Amino acid sequence: MDVLREKILRAALLHDIGKLVLRAKPEQRTHSSVGVDFLRGFATEEDTDILRAIGHHHAADLRSLKADYCDISYLIYEADNLAAGTDRRTRSNGESGFSAAMPLASVFNVFGDGDAAENAFYLRGLRDEGARLYPEPKEAIRATQSAYLALYRDLEDNFRQKSPFRMSIHELLRVLEGILSYVPSSTARGEAADISLYDHLRLTAAYALAMYHYCESEGVQDYQEAFVSHADRWRAKPMYLLASGDLSGIQDFLYTIPSKGALKSLRGRSFYLEILLEHIADEILETAELARPSLLYTGGGHFYMLLPNTVDMTDRIDAARETVNDWMLTHFGTRLSFAMASVPCSAQDFLSAGTQNAFARVGEALQKEKTSRYSLPQLKALFSPTSAYNHVRDAARECAICHTSAAVLSPYPADEAGAEACPMCGGLYRFGQRILQAEVFCVLSEPEEDALPLPSMAGTRCLAAKSLAEVQKGMVSARRLYVKNQVLTGKRLATHLWMGDYVARGERGEVLEFEDLAQRAGGLHDGLGIPRIGVIRADVDNLGAAFRAGFSAQYATLTRTAALSRQLSLFFKHYINALCAGEVNGIGESEHEKFSLFGAPKETQRKVHIIYSGGDDLFLVGAWDEIIEFAVDLYRAFSRFTGGRLHFSAGIGLFRAAYPISDIARRVGELEDAAKALPGKDGVALFGIEQEAGQKPRVQAYHWRDFIEGVCGEKLTFLREHIAFERMDARRITMGKSALYRLLALLAADGVSISLARFVYVLARLEPRASEGAEKKAAYRKVRETFYRWYRKEKDRHELLTAVQLVIYGLREKGEKAG
Repeated sequence: MDVLREKILRAALLHDIGKLVLRAKPEQRTHSSVGVDFLRGFATEEDTDILRAIGHHHAADLRSLKADYCDISYLIYEADNLAAGTDRRTRSNGESGFSAAMPLASVFNVFGDGDAAENAFYLRGLRDEGARLYPEPKEAIRATQSAYLALYRDLEDNFRQKSPFRMSIHELLRVLEGILSYVPSSTARGEAADISLYDHLRLTAAYALAMYHYCESEGVQDYQEAFVSHADRWRAKPMYLLASGDLSGIQDFLYTIPSKGALKSLRGRSFYLEILLEHIADEILETAELARPSLLYTGGGHFYMLLPNTVDMTDRIDAARETVNDWMLTHFGTRLSFAMASVPCSAQDFLSAGTQNAFARVGEALQKEKTSRYSLPQLKALFSPTSAYNHVRDAARECAICHTSAAVLSPYPADEAGAEACPMCGGLYRFGQRILQAEVFCVLSEPEEDALPLPSMAGTRCLAAKSLAEVQKGMVSARRLYVKNQVLTGKRLATHLWMGDYVARGERGEVLEFEDLAQRAGGLHDGLGIPRIGVIRADVDNLGAAFRAGFSAQYATLTRTAALSRQLSLFFKHYINALCAGEVNGIGESEHEKFSLFGAPKETQRKVHIIYSGGDDLFLVGAWDEIIEFAVDLYRAFSRFTGGRLHFSAGIGLFRAAYPISDIARRVGELEDAAKALPGKDGVALFGIEQEAGQKPRVQAYHWRDFIEGVCGEKLTFLREHIAFERMDARRITMGKSALYRLLALLAADGVSISLARFVYVLARLEPRASEGAEKKAAYRKVRETFYRWYRKEKDRHELLTAVQLVIYGLREKGEKAG
């Protein structure tokens, strides 16, 4: 990237830094002049034009500017106007003026058309330990000067370690994200203050860079004429491209693996895909001389970019699609593919309700690309038996894992029986071993042992996992670095990524394998409970429609859509780690309460592994009871995080630890589909226990509220309180497994009227003798009356069926086989 582009980016990213300074140290000056004075202490003479642009990014300041018509100040001025114009929306509350105590409002306050209460976030840094993760009622939160002062000092300390004018752009972005993510951009009382200062700075930089490239391609040098004198005319020009990229084939790539070593293989594959998409986006930006601010969102196998609408850029998009698919055909055949599309947009589109239309148009263009994902030369090569693509179909030397051909096969690390794997599958398994200790993912220009291949727009690229210490000591020569889950500054640390990487560990700190998780499944009593793993797949309901029409026309802006995307990524990639570690942060009925199926206090950390958690979906494995309990924690947390404006549907399956992963993924995917088939979605579907030997497990699908309150809160609690399972109790009736199975069969029967008499008969056999005491007789009458009432109502009967299934899972002794 040339010097001028870097100066434009730096000026855009720093132009509003005076807002933080002024709120920490109030005085009667503009934030532009305060920002210049603050930054001057870190600048040299060569940074004068950057400081000038920062000091003149408002119209009042611009009138006093003594600079050439091509000065970048005019460009930064217009980029700030566009970003602010797509941020700010007047509220109908009649208030005016500014309030330094204004907190950052949740972007979900203006999402949808409900009447939910308005929420806001506490003023804090993104990396603050122990900070509250979820928004609270807005009226209870104030942004204090002392909180701003702490953020100011953090920023100052970072800039003293390394000048913001000497940092790489990616490092500067990481510092700004860590400190300004929960700082409101605007504190105007009459506006929706739901855009963070970080998001505003980032979008200003994206606009500025696209404007510069467009002007350069058109031979325009007079920024004053274009962006001040005739700004309206230029805002109507289609200067921008809204671009979208997508990876297809993710599910097959992840789950078509053997059960041996499944955990490491799944972990390696999911992390590889995460980095693969980031890498593709960065390769495109790098070759086009753009930077990460142009990447609006990435996650869940998808990304959006704001690019300049130039012939060169559209050619680069076509070339990227062709190059990446060439590489994927060579390495994976047709299992993985990449699609990318773009649509031209004007600034006016983003300043009005046209944002919704722009996202709808690029979505349609992307779908069209995915239906014809290969070019004519690629299709011809696919039908040629001698092409490089078809070596992956030659069965002469077949990989035991992915079943493609390779010139070299070697023993698969997880298989002691001698199965042979291709270098990619073996490398992905070893990658899954290393990433728990590695903090940095390095994109290398030269191959090294165990490095995984990556596509490249030019030259060779491969991926290696390294420790932070190796990188900081200069032991790694990398083209690009991705730092995982740490907001750090320092030499050579570049792009920061959030990743869901929580794993359950044993008493000695070892990572628990699937069999270990199954054996740690709890139950109604210590030492009891069926040894099964639980698996959950979930994704946000109607997210595509939410991006297109989730905001009303007034609030449907580019920044708000980008902020929504980033908040969802933070939840599913960052906050989910804390939730797995037991930090529910007030999600339950009382502070720090985690959900429990059987009423027993839970350990701080959940016995679960995050296999994949992307921008809007997830796949987790754990002890079966912990997975169900975590699912409820996650649902409550997500509801609180989004103010109830978004929800997700999930499938939860219970399996033996050695069950084939591909079958697990398919079956849990079917359960997820069953949950999404409920009216309004917002549901969970579970596999029940086998009714009898050889019978197919039943699927029980519920809306989340019915499952939490009906199945668990009412039915399961009632069973625990009034029935003693396998043990004698003076106050509760006793019921053994055989009676539970008889109840289960009757509850599952289709002919309710025919089975009612049998159901009553089973209940009658539970009646205690007179000698067993009045309390037990009273408990029996309560059980009989309640069960009879529930049995006659379909909804209650189904909820009781699931509650009984959960009790049976909680009762079975670990040494007992499960049919």
